[in-house]
Amino acid sequence: MARLSNNIPEPGFSSHLIQEHKKYFTFFNVAIALILITAVEIVIVYIPFNEFVVFCTLAILSSVKFLAVIWWFMHLRWDKALCTVLFMIGLFVATGTVTALLFLFEADPNGAPL
Repeated sequence: MARLSNNIPEPGFSSHLIQEHKKYFTFFNVAIALILITAVEIVIVYIPFNEFVVFCTLAILSSVKFLAVIWWFMHLRWDKALCTVLFMIGLFVATGTVTALLFLFEADPNGAPL
């Protein structure tokens, strides 16, 4: 069994193996946090609050979940900065495209396109 005090492993255990174990334990913790945030989002939907407060809270919690997924599970934390920049460029282009499509196909309250 590996000693974790002072990060000195016993013979037969590499420090890389211990670091990988810590990384996967962090993945587990992040997954549990994502599950808890999802549970909070479900509860918030059913609580009778102001719609604006509910929407803003859900948007913030969803953003936190999105950032956690791309930071930990997509490994942007350990990738080069160029990979992160390329991902963000694609994200901004996709966001702009979706926003433009929402305005393009905007409907009036009667359901007819403008």
